[in-house]
Amino acid sequence: MDFFDSDCLCDYTIKKKSLSDIFFPTHSRAPIPRHSNAYNDFWNFLQKLQRVIRSKCDQGRSSTGLSSANLHCLHLVYDMFFDFLQKQKLAKIIKLQRDQAALPMAAYRVPLLSHLATHQVVVVAGDTGCGKSTQVPQYLHNGDLDSNDQPCGRGYKHIAVTQPRRIACISLASRVSTELLNECGSKVGYQVRFERSRTKATQILFLTEGLLLRQMQLDPFLKEYDALVLDEVHERHWQTDCLLGLVKCLVAARPELRVVLMSATINVKLFSSFFGNCPILEVPGRLFPIDLKYIPPTPSEIAQSSDRLDPSPYIRLLQRIDAKYLATERGDLLVFLPGMAEIQAVMEPAKAYAEQTKRWIILPLHSTLSARDQEKVFHVAPDGVRKCVLSTNIAETSLTIDGIRFVADSGRVKELSWDATARMRRLKEFPVSKASADQRKGRAGRTGPGVCYRFYTQEDYEEFERFSTPEIRRVPLETLALQMMVMGLPDVTRFPFIEPPESKSLEEALERLQSHGALARQDNGEGSRSSAPSPNEQTLLTVTPLGRLLADLPVEFSLGRMLIMASLLGLVEPVLSLVAGMSVQNPLTPTTAFTGTERLRRTESLADYESDHGDAFTVMRVFDEWLRIKSEDVTQPKQESHSDPQWSRADSRTNIRRWCRRIGAQEQRLHEMVRLRNQFSQLLRDAGLWADRTTQQTKVAQKRTIELNRARRMERMRTKRRRLLTLQDNDTEERSESEDENENASEPASNLRKWLAAVGAGRGSRAGLNTLDVSVRDLELVLCYDLSSLAESALCHESMTQADLILLKVVLAGGLYPHLAIGDTANAYRVANRGGSAGPGAEMVFHTRAKGFVTLNPNDVFVRHPDVLFPDPKLREKTASIHDSSSDSLPSGYASDHQLLMYLDLMETTKPFLVNTIRVPALPTLLLYCREIDTDSTATRLVFDSWLEVRLIDIEAGQRALATAVWLRTIMDRLMELRLQECAQKRERQVAIDSGDVEGDQKSERLDVNPEVERRCRRLRRILAEGLAAFLAASPGGPHAIKRLLAADVKQLFRKRLPEPPGHFGLCSNKPDLNPPPLPNPEVGSKIEMNMSKGGYRVTCYLSIDSLFPEAQHTKQPDLPIPDEVDDESNDSLDLAERIHRQFVNACEIEVTEKPVEHTRDFSGEDVSFVEGDTELDSDADKFQCDKCGKTLLTHGSLQTVLLRHRRECSSEV
Repeated sequence: MDFFDSDCLCDYTIKKKSLSDIFFPTHSRAPIPRHSNAYNDFWNFLQKLQRVIRSKCDQGRSSTGLSSANLHCLHLVYDMFFDFLQKQKLAKIIKLQRDQAALPMAAYRVPLLSHLATHQVVVVAGDTGCGKSTQVPQYLHNGDLDSNDQPCGRGYKHIAVTQPRRIACISLASRVSTELLNECGSKVGYQVRFERSRTKATQILFLTEGLLLRQMQLDPFLKEYDALVLDEVHERHWQTDCLLGLVKCLVAARPELRVVLMSATINVKLFSSFFGNCPILEVPGRLFPIDLKYIPPTPSEIAQSSDRLDPSPYIRLLQRIDAKYLATERGDLLVFLPGMAEIQAVMEPAKAYAEQTKRWIILPLHSTLSARDQEKVFHVAPDGVRKCVLSTNIAETSLTIDGIRFVADSGRVKELSWDATARMRRLKEFPVSKASADQRKGRAGRTGPGVCYRFYTQEDYEEFERFSTPEIRRVPLETLALQMMVMGLPDVTRFPFIEPPESKSLEEALERLQSHGALARQDNGEGSRSSAPSPNEQTLLTVTPLGRLLADLPVEFSLGRMLIMASLLGLVEPVLSLVAGMSVQNPLTPTTAFTGTERLRRTESLADYESDHGDAFTVMRVFDEWLRIKSEDVTQPKQESHSDPQWSRADSRTNIRRWCRRIGAQEQRLHEMVRLRNQFSQLLRDAGLWADRTTQQTKVAQKRTIELNRARRMERMRTKRRRLLTLQDNDTEERSESEDENENASEPASNLRKWLAAVGAGRGSRAGLNTLDVSVRDLELVLCYDLSSLAESALCHESMTQADLILLKVVLAGGLYPHLAIGDTANAYRVANRGGSAGPGAEMVFHTRAKGFVTLNPNDVFVRHPDVLFPDPKLREKTASIHDSSSDSLPSGYASDHQLLMYLDLMETTKPFLVNTIRVPALPTLLLYCREIDTDSTATRLVFDSWLEVRLIDIEAGQRALATAVWLRTIMDRLMELRLQECAQKRERQVAIDSGDVEGDQKSERLDVNPEVERRCRRLRRILAEGLAAFLAASPGGPHAIKRLLAADVKQLFRKRLPEPPGHFGLCSNKPDLNPPPLPNPEVGSKIEMNMSKGGYRVTCYLSIDSLFPEAQHTKQPDLPIPDEVDDESNDSLDLAERIHRQFVNACEIEVTEKPVEHTRDFSGEDVSFVEGDTELDSDADKFQCDKCGKTLLTHGSLQTVLLRHRRECSSEV
């Protein structure tokens, strides 16, 4: 068919949707995928072609209709464009093959495959740029080459390639897929946390080291792989060292498995000797020449050195580069600094110099930056302007910045270490190793000749350590030890580490796991509680059901315990958000990262969301507000607004990016919290600790995941194009604000609303995805995580009462214990007289059990609100009027609302800081979670874990609180035991089904929850929840004083029972007349036993009565009130021990008692609750009768305060 040029001049954009359906179908085999870069380029090409034709064509005008000639013309244009794409692709393939052949690794392909034919393990040592990370997986997959240099098909078909970072997994998978001409296929995939592109057809899988470790928990032999490639092993992460030891055992069990270890040319002989002197392939790098210059500090600079980094040498370097090199010569500067504080110290004067010369753009790079700010370092500087990137060691190996010509090395690095004695991390500044210094130098020669400036002398370099300390010697080992025990290793101290950690660190990790109930000894009998274990007993440790469940949770086991505690009490929803917030890097940018008015503005903006309960609750409030804004943007049109007052803080027209920028929230971290929250909830469902989804919900979730994966594939097709930086990028805050103002941030939300409307109208979800530019992260929120349900949960969090929050904090304390800190006695003075601009609580001091004199993190909420940590004066006056009518106030130091700080981590930088703190009620937390509780004869003096002492005024209240805590702890332990037993049985049943031992209809029966166990668990959970709520609401123990015990106090703390032989005076005193009188022995057959190590009566495994050394009357504090007088029976410590033990027995019998007890007994010495009406508990309760009024009282083991109120009512009536 003939046509004229003017036939191309019609307006095709009017029918763009219909034409896209014809020429750009949505199926996966489309020649040009919809919404790819090529798709957009076609329409741009068509517009340019029409402009050229219109400029040369005198006749013909653009028409609005589409004739057959117009369609034929468009078809011809499409063919021309597609032909151009094919030629372009062929040119890329030719260039790709040429580049592959030019890589230094190409010459070692045959030697590598030859070594693997005769050896199981080969070490490939290559410098930066040799191509080992991209080429070795392809060599293993393709195998040998035939005479035409084509793969002969004898390669490995299932290859796992580990990387230390998720970004490396994704980028390398994309690159290798491109080189294998499989961009649109799934032959090459990746799997990282929260995201995967792996399918059944995947043959080369890039994954993180942690994921491969978790796969080994399920399949210790890794039968799905026939080749393993462990990349970057020289970095020596703890997961790397663990994998190396496991792989060494694995190659002995699987002779057919092949392993390639890839490393920089750093200590490669260590890896070879570890695997029996396996072959080493040393591949040269491809670096351009680098001019090395040493610029040590001058004597005057050394004399004037202080804790703050001097930025003047770095400013002189900028001046030196400007003077020596023309502005037309390309080349950016990368500066390695120890940390964020040093980056801030250099950035301010560097920006001032850049503003003066107009020749530099100063950009920071560190881990706390948002992803958006981090991406700026990859953008291109304009002509005549250079980038100066101020970076931590994150740019040493984690990422590569193109265009770097100059490198400045400070020679310092901040490195994390672990102090097992103080249970504290240390972030200290050290000289870098020689290996790190060489890595930094190599960044200057990646793309051309470069220059490396070292701000130290060559003699200093020679004194550097050769290699950095392996991470396994710098981190706590609880997670590592637990994972290895779960994998079936009987004794982790005998594990074949390439360089073993200190035996003391491993032993302390095992002891801590035992104290948390994750590990137990096989001979864990009653008689072994007080005896010290022998060194050989470590081989008898086994993993408990709790330990197996904690190993499945990808968080620190303290956070895992929080999730399990929450499931026991039905508080999963709020705890999911809290734990997710504590598991990610803080989504709130530290206010200390800003100065001046910007710092003040961000502090004021965040004030609306700060919670005086702790940092975790602040993050949860920000997270909830973000969910509400997101939900409203997606589901509500712009003109609509909520009438609900709870939505008043989030206007429907709120720009989400501007809101995040205003309060300093990083949206990337908030998205990560959503993913973590979903992962935790799924793990709890799989373990049977939370209500499972219905089958219909599961099917819907699967369909939504398919849609999300399709959107992710489309997003990967769109190549990210680097932006051209401007000089305004030096003004980071102003630039970001202007960008937020100019961006149409509502467009993604509007597109998502259109897509949801299209799905609701039945027009198909795929069409909506392909015609609208929908944000993948927003789509993920709607499809996979049910944004509307998350927003509803956020609204429920705002309706929590003060009692709910206290109960929630006690649950969190169950996971964080023993991370406990007590305030110093002089804190009130410090708050009143110090603080300054940093905050009124900046100078407060706290003490932990292992480390004294620690302070709050400068960004801690209690730095700005320290008053909430002190007892309420009004409550003190009210309490005094109740407990002592003759006085208007309590003695100094006594209150009913003392508080302690729980913390997630203890970090030392310039000084030790408490990180991620939560305030909790002191006495209830100690009573419920302490490992050891010791009392005097009347239980008015309590010592917790031998470091905190509590003194009580009211004997009856103190004994009642102690008995109640024993009852609650017993119920809690029994409930957890039942739940975990059910989880373990479910796991065994699932293993039996997977192994084929169960067939047919038995599968569903085997997976069904035991209804009897479920009934008992439900009943215990209700009793526990009610008991905890009543216990916390009643101010247990009444007024009390709390203090920290010093080492000298602990030496004379316990009475220690004297042995039978006369003349032996024990350890408490060298004078026999000062020893306390011996205690009467319990009756034969009594469950109470003597505490042989401390003295007193052991009532439970954690409680000892009258084990404290009796205080003489003259040694007591002068302002200590005299306790209430009690009768002789109450003064008898053995009688107190028996009564509390009776409560312990009652709690143990609650869930096994199936019928009501028929007898009625006197219960004047115990706590019960008054129950009105028929309840489910009546059938399991004991009946008692009040001596004075004759009312019937019921006890189901709950030690509430109802009886106390009933007694007062009886007394008033009489």
